Amino acid sequence: MKLGKLAKGALPISRIGMAMWAWNNRDELVKWGAFAASAPGRLAEGESGDLVLEAKLRARLTADSRTRGADGLRVSVAKGVATLNGKVDADVRDAALAIATAVGGIDRVRDEMSTSGGRLGRVRGRS
Repeated sequence: MKLGKLAKGALPISRIGMAMWAWNNRDELVKWGAFAASAPGRLAEGESGDLVLEAKLRARLTADSRTRGADGLRVSVAKGVATLNGKVDADVRDAALAIATAVGGIDRVRDEMSTSGGRLGRVRGRS
């Protein structure tokens, strides 16, 4: 019970407020939930480094207002290569590529995203 009172005092948000926040951010929460559900299997396969890189990339994409909740944007990291795919707006595509290339530890970024103007696949490496 004390923990509940402590949380209520530390977080001046009502249950209704938290529910509204969760509803407004449901797409992002579902993406993070799917990522968390796949983590144990990836850890068992020895992909802990890629898992950490993917978490860093997802966190930065979530923190940026241009890419947060972007419909269609999918992210994965394997062997130090980040792959961005899905159908997104051109400004989301540009922002996602800039963010992904700036994440330390990612060697290359594969752009498999398409925009309303068509597919513009590219591979970016670190300079």
